[in-house]
Amino acid sequence: MSDLLGIGTSGLLAFQRSLNTIGHNIANVNTEGYSRQSVDLVSRTPRTIGSAVVGTGVQTNSITRSFNAFAELGVRNSTSSVAEFQAFHTLASQLDNVLADPDAGISNSMQRFFNAMGDVAASPADSTAREVLLNEASNMAGQFNQLAGWLDSVRGQVNSNIRSSVTEINRLSDAIANVNESIVIAQGRSGGRPANDLLDQREVLIKELSAIVSVTTVQQEDGSLNVMAGSGQMLVVGNKATTLEVFVEAGDANQLGIAIRGNGGVLVPVTDQLTGGQLGGVVSFREQMLDPATNSLGLTAISIGHFVNSQQNQGMNLDGVLGNEFFNVTQPSTLTLAGAPGKVAVSFDDASQLTNKDYTMRFNAGAWQLTQNDSNQVVAMAGSGTAGDPFIADGLRFEITAAPVNGDSYLIRPTRTGASDIKMVLANNREIAAAAPIRSIVSVNNTGSGEISAGVVSDINNPVFQGTSGQLSPPVLVRFTATNSYDLYNNSNPAAPVLLEAGLTYNPATGGEVFPTAGGLDHGYRLQITGSPVAGDEFTTEYNTGGVGDNRNALLMSALANNKLMANGTASINSSYSALVADVGTGTKQAELNLMAQSRVLDQSIATRESVSGVNLDEEAANLIRYQQAYQAAAQVVSVANSLFDTLLSVTRR
Repeated sequence: MSDLLGIGTSGLLAFQRSLNTIGHNIANVNTEGYSRQSVDLVSRTPRTIGSAVVGTGVQTNSITRSFNAFAELGVRNSTSSVAEFQAFHTLASQLDNVLADPDAGISNSMQRFFNAMGDVAASPADSTAREVLLNEASNMAGQFNQLAGWLDSVRGQVNSNIRSSVTEINRLSDAIANVNESIVIAQGRSGGRPANDLLDQREVLIKELSAIVSVTTVQQEDGSLNVMAGSGQMLVVGNKATTLEVFVEAGDANQLGIAIRGNGGVLVPVTDQLTGGQLGGVVSFREQMLDPATNSLGLTAISIGHFVNSQQNQGMNLDGVLGNEFFNVTQPSTLTLAGAPGKVAVSFDDASQLTNKDYTMRFNAGAWQLTQNDSNQVVAMAGSGTAGDPFIADGLRFEITAAPVNGDSYLIRPTRTGASDIKMVLANNREIAAAAPIRSIVSVNNTGSGEISAGVVSDINNPVFQGTSGQLSPPVLVRFTATNSYDLYNNSNPAAPVLLEAGLTYNPATGGEVFPTAGGLDHGYRLQITGSPVAGDEFTTEYNTGGVGDNRNALLMSALANNKLMANGTASINSSYSALVADVGTGTKQAELNLMAQSRVLDQSIATRESVSGVNLDEEAANLIRYQQAYQAAAQVVSVANSLFDTLLSVTRR
């Protein structure tokens, strides 16, 4: 009877625990991350009575959770990917909407500026047209400034996201470390049996962490879980968590990085190791879209400023002097990464070869090396780095101003501040250099059919233009000695011209350029003679004094918008900005497609996990009835044992 009572009692205890577990499942049906638990029942150790082995009932072996590590890993990885593309797409959409907006973007402002330049070309002496051009130039520069300021505000959002993400990573890392410690203690006290609810709690924390940064985990023998972020940065080891810190990169308050404290309290940057999740999406957006967009906008502003200034300098204003610069254009930004500041002076060399890349200049093993930051490709440099022979690469000029030491490193951002710094600097509309500073004249006494072009300036810094303000030094006389030859004279004194070069050949069938001559003379402008001059025919050039109605330089400036001057002669100013808008639009669309795809993967991963770990109320209800009946049956066994005992007592009383 005692055996029967023990068997019944074991059943009551086992089925009570089963009912409690079912109730626990039902109560947590809506608890995030909860894994369905089940009681593992096994027979108690039997007893041997004579030649028979008699069972002794049932006992609870363990309470296990329905958990599949691969299903959980799928949810974790998909959560990280969705959060990454969501963060990227949210920021990219802002960028796309503004750059492509006709009112907020810069395209219309540039078009109005060049249209106004065309109006000046149509009426070069019209003060109203000139004033409109100055206003449009100022408005365009202001639009560049405003758009650059808005991009800075987006960079501020990125920095805010980075700070909040780091704070959240540190909080979750500490929480995971604490749960690790609780799990080790709980499983130690239970003889190694799983601490199911704590394990679920840890999985929830890890999934929350994966939404911020991608994570990988390594199970330890004591039940704790080591957690690594991104490409291997350790966040949690047992019950210890690594604290991440935000720091300012390369002295630029607008560029934040992430680091840990190394030996001696030294900050060790780990930004590149923290991939995936919201943080990875924000950092990827900054590197893949915001930085290139800011640089490309700056490149457009610098190109407009440079090419308009260059053409303006080659023209003549209403006061008869060479044109001053139209815009103030910034110089490349140089930030010190390692070593003493100021050892590298960077300036623009050839605007047509500029890119939207950032660079790092390093001195190692006794030599300087230039690399593109986005690809780490080494960029070949010409020159020796001295003032007279600077390094030349990608349209930039690098002068080494102090003796370097191994390890010196500098971050070069040629166009980053181009849009924020451009300014219109002409004082009044008379300074617009719409005219060309040279003109050519055909002698009225010529008898041949020869013609000469008006002349185009090719090098305003040539001494011919810089000798005396408002004059050519010297003016030139071309005198034909035959139909196929001519002499070139200094015509400073028309009564007694001085021979510069004799016997220059000419082909009436094709015409020819006056400069440069066969003897190497070059006066900084181009003249084309065509037709069939005869001996004695003369052509002269002189400064364009009083040429207020001349529009040749304004025509050249208005054509700059569509001339292929950028990207080594493959892109125009207009197409460069259009390419920026297209790149941002393409990147935004791709992020949207990636987000949609990963969202579907996440839904499937969650469904897979739920099929394994989720609580099914119908199933739990059925189990509740089954174990309720088993509990009642076990109670009946106890009742029978009690009746048998009462019967035995009543017999012995007689």
